[in-house]
Amino acid sequence: MPDLMLSRQLRQMTRNYRFVQDTEGMSPAQVYRLEGSAQTLYLKISNHLFHGTTYDVEREKDIMLWLKGKLPVAEVLHFEQHEGSSFLLMSEVHGLAGAADYEKHHDPERMIHFYSEGIRMLQSVDPSDCPFDNRAEHRLAELDSLLSQNLAAVDPAHWEEDTPFQDPQELYTFLKDHRPAEDLVFSHGDFCDSNFFVQEGKISAFIDLGRSGKADRWYDIAFCVRSIRNDLGNRPEHLDLFFELLGVQPDWDKIRYYILLDELF
Repeated sequence: MPDLMLSRQLRQMTRNYRFVQDTEGMSPAQVYRLEGSAQTLYLKISNHLFHGTTYDVEREKDIMLWLKGKLPVAEVLHFEQHEGSSFLLMSEVHGLAGAADYEKHHDPERMIHFYSEGIRMLQSVDPSDCPFDNRAEHRLAELDSLLSQNLAAVDPAHWEEDTPFQDPQELYTFLKDHRPAEDLVFSHGDFCDSNFFVQEGKISAFIDLGRSGKADRWYDIAFCVRSIRNDLGNRPEHLDLFFELLGVQPDWDKIRYYILLDELF
């Protein structure tokens, strides 16, 4: 067990597990795979600096509980706050991560079908009574707070190559001034090939749900467009297939806006 500030209760619950840190994601949260003799669990930890934001695992816990029976998600096993951090213990989901599935099959069309399937699944959830808000207004308010605390991703070297900005404040001003009208659906908020799992040719689970909530229907679609371009060869026929499977014509203004909105997170 690593030298973590675990409570006595959580240390007791995980005493027979081997902790393996996950270093793949970009989130400021710490994630550990807990390998036991009979099962595998996951422990996700967020610092108090991110309390109340979409990086807070307490928000993710609440979303997962709300989604139970609506979408395939991990089971919440334990949550607590201890020594300035929040701790979320979850079950392992079934299947293979989308990114790993692509490494195995190297089939762009298969991935595009998964993206369209995921969008349909997410947008099938009725957002009318969803208590979690991820509209652009709320994202920008969170971004304002992160910028003021020097917690935002302000290095342009990590932005998309075609982002037409180099100054974070200029980008932030653009985002505030060009906020689009929104057609609300339930949104994952960070829908990419690392955040869904597949089994027997279908999506079996969604993970990393801290940004989920009511948002514009083009929010998740924009993330899929970015992933298809960056990971599947950036061929026009791939995007044509994606929009054909969704049965929509692309709204490029919204797609560009939501990709830009993600640059500072």
